[in-house]
Amino acid sequence: MGQHDRLLRMKPDEFDARLSQIETDWKMILDASRGAEIGHKRAIQTFFDQYSRAVYRYLLGAVRDPDAADELFQEFALRISKGSFRNADQSRGRFRAYLKSALINLVIEYRRKLSKKPGSIQTEPSEFKNPAAALEAEFTRTWRNELLSRTWLQLEEGDRRKGRRYYVVLKFQTEHPQLTSTAAAEQLNVRMQGERPVFTAAGMRKTLQRARDKFAEMLLDEVSKSLHDPRLDELENELVELELDPYCRSALRRRRGE
Repeated sequence: MGQHDRLLRMKPDEFDARLSQIETDWKMILDASRGAEIGHKRAIQTFFDQYSRAVYRYLLGAVRDPDAADELFQEFALRISKGSFRNADQSRGRFRAYLKSALINLVIEYRRKLSKKPGSIQTEPSEFKNPAAALEAEFTRTWRNELLSRTWLQLEEGDRRKGRRYYVVLKFQTEHPQLTSTAAAEQLNVRMQGERPVFTAAGMRKTLQRARDKFAEMLLDEVSKSLHDPRLDELENELVELELDPYCRSALRRRRGE
């Protein structure tokens, strides 16, 4: 099986299992760096909590081989534990640029080593013509998808805590954008067997609008956390660069007081 096919065939439980192993490896690396000051250890753990999934997803998409992605992640973790990011400026979005550069260089190093192995075959030559551009685009996609994934998860968790149905309504509408409010309400009521019908066409429209507003606010918060307390203009620039601004225009206007 080719590397690309193997990646496409990876099941969610396998992906989660690999992430779980990465977490174990990360903690071992953290425990092994006993000479580091407490502040540095805390910074490493914070980095892992915030960025490990995005880093691993990027490496997996870039090298298209789960085993190679595991090895590269471990190498990346070792570099962090040794202080590679100690002087990285985490303000105003510069940290994402620093992280992107470091990961791209790591993947390019891997590809160069791979191409020098005896009997190696270059299966995707187009990606080597301008590797940095392709890898940068992959990083942007991965970062954007990670922010969206976190926001969906937060919306779902918020619904469980507060007894709302924002997640199920917004997810359903996203998957079936062609349906009218009446048809969507009918199908959701059928899908939610065992519960009394809760959706009408009017209720569907109202819940959908509230869900969109909540999702936009949560997404803005996620992007803000990745930028470390940005100004509104910096936040807007980040949204545009990541092509997330269509999700957040109304929420951003509300934050401006417009």
